[in-house]
Amino acid sequence: MEIYYFISTVFFTLFFVVDPLGLIPIFATLLSGQESSIKRSIILKATAISIFISLFFIIFGKYLLHFLGISPGTFLVAGGILLFLIAMEMLLGKPSKLNMQDIDTSNERFAKRSDIAVFPLAIPLLCGPGNIAALLMFSSQSWGSILHTALIGAISTFVFLIAMVVMFLASEFEQWIGETGISIIERLTGLILSAMSVQFIVNGLKTMKVLTE
Repeated sequence: MEIYYFISTVFFTLFFVVDPLGLIPIFATLLSGQESSIKRSIILKATAISIFISLFFIIFGKYLLHFLGISPGTFLVAGGILLFLIAMEMLLGKPSKLNMQDIDTSNERFAKRSDIAVFPLAIPLLCGPGNIAALLMFSSQSWGSILHTALIGAISTFVFLIAMVVMFLASEFEQWIGETGISIIERLTGLILSAMSVQFIVNGLKTMKVLTE
């Protein structure tokens, strides 16, 4: 039963943090007007980069925390606070991942459309600070467990593959769900993520012996 709880917790946390459904309007805007082959190349490249970065932090993140002298309990609290802030932004309809108005699409950097696979698609949309914090949090909890570490890697990869499908179908999803539907999904996601983030903080405080059962 514990393993199923672990899998569900990791999956829903990473899925809500990446929030592919909430990013549908941004995906549709960035990928609009692209030839099929170029669009496919951008999406696959962004997904591959995101998976690589996530696996790096899953495998080496715990060593980084150990090197810095950060305990799992401390990072649980810090990660929970960060995820809570992200959840509040979702609830208030003010996602910080990317403000499209702040991007100068006439910039030479955006003239080369393949660049958007790295920024902003892979970083920070898919693999941003919240996602990295969650991965470090879970990997520190799974210290010494090859099974749990492998599960985190597999689940993270699966979430990015879901995001990849959403990117391919972003325009269709946007028309089908509509702006209101996306707004509702965003707020429900924020509500659930806020509850999960508070639980992470509580678990961290228990690990640090600040709280007791």
